[in-house]
Amino acid sequence: MGGLSQASPGIGRYAWGGLEQVIPGRLRIPFPPSRKMSPMNSHRPGTETGQSPSRVRIAGRKRRLLAAGGVLSAIAGLLLASTPFAEASTVSLETDTAAQLSFGHPVFTPAEIDAWSSTSHEYTRLAGSWAGNVNRSYASYGAEISSTERDLFRDESGYLKVQAMLWAADGDTARRDKVVTRLNDIGNVISWQADAAQQYRLVAGWSCTNLAQAAAMVDYQDTDFTRFLVQECYPLLDWSNGGNWHASFADSRLAIASYVQDTDLWNDAKAYFNTRIAQSIYHSRYDGTRVRPLLDANGKPSVGLTRNHWGGTWGVTQITNDLSPIDPARFPDGVNAERTRDLGHVSMGLGAWIHGARTILAQGDTLEPHAFDRLLAAYAHHGDRVLAYLDTGEIPEPGTARGDGGNAFKMAWFGACTFFADRTPADPAALCAHDQVTGLSPVGANHLIAEAFAYAA
Repeated sequence: MGGLSQASPGIGRYAWGGLEQVIPGRLRIPFPPSRKMSPMNSHRPGTETGQSPSRVRIAGRKRRLLAAGGVLSAIAGLLLASTPFAEASTVSLETDTAAQLSFGHPVFTPAEIDAWSSTSHEYTRLAGSWAGNVNRSYASYGAEISSTERDLFRDESGYLKVQAMLWAADGDTARRDKVVTRLNDIGNVISWQADAAQQYRLVAGWSCTNLAQAAAMVDYQDTDFTRFLVQECYPLLDWSNGGNWHASFADSRLAIASYVQDTDLWNDAKAYFNTRIAQSIYHSRYDGTRVRPLLDANGKPSVGLTRNHWGGTWGVTQITNDLSPIDPARFPDGVNAERTRDLGHVSMGLGAWIHGARTILAQGDTLEPHAFDRLLAAYAHHGDRVLAYLDTGEIPEPGTARGDGGNAFKMAWFGACTFFADRTPADPAALCAHDQVTGLSPVGANHLIAEAFAYAA
């Protein structure tokens, strides 16, 4: 597996999708001396000579990250070889498509950003929120993000994305200065404090997409910040199971790779996206009559891990020991692995998958047909369940172990309506106009930040 099968000093092991992998405990890429951006330097770099804005690029280096040496391709190959799924060849194993892409656009294209306006109603709502306050202060972090600082870091990542978005709309240089100052500080972090529940991984998954987006919007460049994203965060972005976790990891992997403009990371992140979305959203055209399995430590399909992924962790697994649905009549295309957990975590996962799909397209890359079809079916099915719940107060069968999961189920709809455009299913389209969705906080939460403003027509 490209040198990843042997442990070496300073290298840790963990189970990714059940497959044991070796990742750097502290990968060191030789960066040039740090050149911090001045908060007052608010022009777009490179425009003096007519060049497009440049960013730090780690070009052409092979690194021992999760999929280097072909690990993800090997995983996808194992999935295809070990399971009799129809049309499985539609999962792309391309590894050299990034050479002609236009990097630097996590989630949003330049045209979308340019369309944001300070005259819109959603701008007023967002600017008047807690995250719109440019004078809000955050304490500096030490060398390590502690478990007590973790949630503050998550909230700050959303705050910085909001400030960058508002700066793109109103041109207030104080907003950009705030983003630059805080990203300079974050670049000094060299580690995360681990915890038994692995929440630091999830917080990294939620936060890094926000930070990469904010940095790209203000054309921020700094080698320490790039090192933080690539070396301290990217290797954390996976865990054995959990649908919304995998979605957020895919979102942040793609956002980081796009922002740092690195071809190797991009290929790795895109392969991860395609592998994980297939394991979390069922579609009969590509999967036949069984869900895609997760793998054990030996790279073999794991029934236990897969059943936990599909609800077993919450005591309501949706699949049998042969990975077929327990209730085929209630298992349409688009069923999400966390459907029987609650409504909110399904929305959180789908919102992150939409981010990932948007990032792929924003670089000029191709979204695999299976990924689009899974997302379209997933939003149709989840939209039907959420709208029925809002209308009746009852979650349709199958029920959930943890109710609605809180207000998160009202999120992730605006991005879908924009992404699918005239192909948006009827229920998600109705939800985009529903007063309980439009009346939600303009800031949002976790990785789903300022959706109403971002997608306002």
